[in-house]
Amino acid sequence: MKKEILKKQWVLWTILVTSFFSIGTPGIAIIPFSLSIYALSKLILVNKFVEPDLVTLQNLKEKNKSINIENQKIKREIQELKNLKKDLISSIEEGTKELEHITSYLNDELFKYDIELTYPFDLVEVDSSQINTYIKKLQMKEKELLNLEEVKIFNVSTENKRHQNAQAKQIIRLFNAETSQLINKVNSKNIESMQNKIFKSYEGINKIFETDNVRIPETLLDIKLEMLDLMHKYQVKIEDEKIIRREERARLKEIEQAEKEMEKKLKELDKDIRHHNNEIKKLTMYLNNTDLQVEKELYIEKIRELDQSLKNLNSERENVEDRKDNAQSGFVYIISNIGSFGENVYKIGVTRRLEPMDRINELSSASVPFEFDVHALIFSENAFELKNKLHEYFKKYKVNKVNGRKEFFKVNINEIKDKVLSEHNSTVQFIDEPKAIQYRETLRLTSL
Repeated sequence: MKKEILKKQWVLWTILVTSFFSIGTPGIAIIPFSLSIYALSKLILVNKFVEPDLVTLQNLKEKNKSINIENQKIKREIQELKNLKKDLISSIEEGTKELEHITSYLNDELFKYDIELTYPFDLVEVDSSQINTYIKKLQMKEKELLNLEEVKIFNVSTENKRHQNAQAKQIIRLFNAETSQLINKVNSKNIESMQNKIFKSYEGINKIFETDNVRIPETLLDIKLEMLDLMHKYQVKIEDEKIIRREERARLKEIEQAEKEMEKKLKELDKDIRHHNNEIKKLTMYLNNTDLQVEKELYIEKIRELDQSLKNLNSERENVEDRKDNAQSGFVYIISNIGSFGENVYKIGVTRRLEPMDRINELSSASVPFEFDVHALIFSENAFELKNKLHEYFKKYKVNKVNGRKEFFKVNINEIKDKVLSEHNSTVQFIDEPKAIQYRETLRLTSL
């Protein structure tokens, strides 16, 4: 603005000087006058182009001032947002720490609860492969617990975190090594001893590392004890399954033996039936060829006897054939052996043998010191169903609670009798008192 005023003043002075010279020397005055005209025209042109630029410049200055004010406002808002962000981050960190603490506590409690309740099962209802699956699941839980991120669960806070983590890993490795040996050695006879050794290992190792502010988590101890129990059940089940396979082989052998006996019996009966038919034909021919009354009466009597015997043979053959075709038919036997198992212990079994005593005599072999006494032999078209019903009814009286295939029950004979009569029929004959001849004679000889 000041430059514009100076330019206008210069134009006025130029005109004034030119006018002064024109008074003294009119001819010479034309030169400065021309110059003033030229300067005036330039000034007009300059004003014409500069004037808008000056307005624009002024507008820009005002706009710049407004922008600076807005910029300061934005900077203040940014600073406020930064402060808010800082406060939020601080709150989140505090909340995260609190959440981790709560989660750690809940995981610890839920994990312990899960260990106690995940694996309750009836040993009778599972096989060794299922128990092995439970063991693998427990091993996975152990790995989750010992994840590096979970080290803080069982460490006491210290300044030397690296040393703390190293000692935490060391205490776990040592405990794992000792307990693995104990778990792998467990069997049906030493389960309690191994449990005590794991407790001693837990207490002893914690005592050694007490100065390092690290401790084996109780949840890991729970896992090891559960692992020991599962491994014990696994070993028991393996032995049980060996017995079951042996018993199954014996059962199949007995079925095969019964089939062979029935096939043999049918062949014998067929042979006897053919022989009787041939004899009847021969005697009938003799009867037709004789004229003597005495001989006729003799032949008729003999033919009558053979005919009755033939009917009996055909009836017996029909029964054997029916038993052969009906895989469920057989004898349910109730036997005892007080010399071997004590009083009121009864075996309730089933056999398809034609002569059930053959099977009972096999049971009285070298595996037991005394013979079995028979209390009842029950033939049934559904012998296996009857046996299963009796087993189910007297399940709580089983002598062996682990191996469900063992058929011994500690129960009063009258209870068995009542159940048999209600499930089968009232014609079954029971012998209440066992003879136990060899056992009683042994007692007599021992007392001498």
